[in-house]
Amino acid sequence: RDSGSFGSANVQVPGRRGERMWQGQQVITFESPESAILAASDSGNWLGIVSGDKPLVTWEPGMSWDWPLEVGKTWTHNHRMTIHARNQTIPYQVTQKVEAYEDVTVPAGTFKAFKISTSSNLGEENVNWYSPELGIYVKAINTRTAKNPAGPGRRETEIVSQTIKK
Repeated sequence: RDSGSFGSANVQVPGRRGERMWQGQQVITFESPESAILAASDSGNWLGIVSGDKPLVTWEPGMSWDWPLEVGKTWTHNHRMTIHARNQTIPYQVTQKVEAYEDVTVPAGTFKAFKISTSSNLGEENVNWYSPELGIYVKAINTRTAKNPAGPGRRETEIVSQTIKK
């Protein structure tokens, strides 16, 4: 469900967790029809977002959580974020906190998940529920404040169904 600078939509988007090669290394992918998030296989760090083989956004160093996740844990990371369409690299600072380990119910079921809040220097205020069992977010609320270059907006995401292939 999108509003504001995210657009105006309430749609179901298929997603898939996979693997591929990117810049000479094996990566984990979180794929949708329009783009894929790429994560390092060894660390899980988010390296970038691509459309096909074309980079849209990349982070240096890769974005990560401070593992292991524990309720109450807080950290701040600094990155250089490159927005490839504008050939622009900017400082990107994120502060994150593990708020809870709780049951979260979405259309796909009820999952034990870490509730992690994130704020950034670009006016993002996000809450993600990460399921260690599935290795993905099962729910997310992404908020762009008026400080965000794209303007204010809100995106709510939750998984509707899931299948784990053996």
